[in-house]
Amino acid sequence: MLTLISRYSTQLLATCVLVGFALPTLANALLPLLPVILFLLMLFTIVSLDIKTLLKDLSQRSVWLYAIWHTLGVTVLVMSLLWLFQIDSSLYLAIAASCATGSLFASPAIVRSIGLDAQQCMAMTIASTLLMPLVLLVNGLLFSQFSSTEQLPLDMLVYSQRLAIFIILPIFISVVTHKLIKQSQIERALLTIRPFTIVLVLFFPLGLMGAFRESYDLNPSQAWQYLAIAFAVSGLLFVSSFLLYIKQGKQQALICAITATNRNVLLTYSITGGFLGLEFLIYMGALQLPIYLLPLLVRLLYRPS
Repeated sequence: MLTLISRYSTQLLATCVLVGFALPTLANALLPLLPVILFLLMLFTIVSLDIKTLLKDLSQRSVWLYAIWHTLGVTVLVMSLLWLFQIDSSLYLAIAASCATGSLFASPAIVRSIGLDAQQCMAMTIASTLLMPLVLLVNGLLFSQFSSTEQLPLDMLVYSQRLAIFIILPIFISVVTHKLIKQSQIERALLTIRPFTIVLVLFFPLGLMGAFRESYDLNPSQAWQYLAIAFAVSGLLFVSSFLLYIKQGKQQALICAITATNRNVLLTYSITGGFLGLEFLIYMGALQLPIYLLPLLVRLLYRPS
């Protein structure tokens, strides 16, 4: 069963988005559990990395230039277009927060599944995640005035604590683990755990659809607006990133486009909590369909040489 799930994980992730939409009670029940699952998945992913290779990758200027584009550059591009096309300003905070968000930790697996360089994608994912807290804080302070729903104030102490838990702690545990345990033993343990982590990933599209479904039930036209904006923003990120890096070759451009489009919005939600308001919860759900349809589309269009 686990082998079957692993083989068809891309299709299952997209299907889970629809299941989560169809079963909002299940989605809302899973939502409180997702931060714990996210922490475990981030921990397992970082522990599985070769720390020396990762540090070597992170020392490259190009990786950090990409991270700046992924967070700050995308924010400037997307928010300028939202203002130009006079999109409802109540969505500004939610979209700005997603623009600051680092890439999904599943991005390297997606990249690997179509025959591209997963190691480079992982370095870009880590770099964008490390840069995220600063850009997220700036975006939150700049665009919080536009939110139309009640927000909790941004408590900097809680913000710092959650950053430590979800970003610094997994890295610290990984470093200690590699110092205390032999690499061969770590790899054997991860081989046992890895099939189960694939099942855990399926909970994300299931658990993030509750607010979007509730929005659809109350105001279908508003929900369609969120979904249309989510598809438009995701398409813009993919195309603009591809074109920005095409001079470095098609494969590099595709890696950057996939990494830029995939957004770890659950990490943003876990760190900021209620500060981002109801709009972010709804937009987070709307983003799930374009995010998980992307791998299917890329597989259809891309043929490794």
